Amino acid sequence: MIDEICINIHKLRRQKKWSQAYLGQLVGLDRTTIGLIERGDFNDIGIRKIERILNVLGKDLSLVNYGLPTLDQLQENE
Repeated sequence: MIDEICINIHKLRRQKKWSQAYLGQLVGLDRTTIGLIERGDFNDIGIRKIERILNVLGKDLSLVNYGLPTLDQLQENE
């Protein structure tokens, strides 16, 4: 799930044609940290930072109940 969030952050930023540095300025993080988040290569990034990034990109972080995946969904992810 966190991988999907990281990929979406990257896609949303690119859609807005923002650099990592610009997004970092908007949320109070450096470019390197934004890059690490987009690659999913981080150890100690708090959920509040992810939420700030998503909010600036026009998205929110929410929990949704969806149960176990179907066989079709599992096969799509392969």
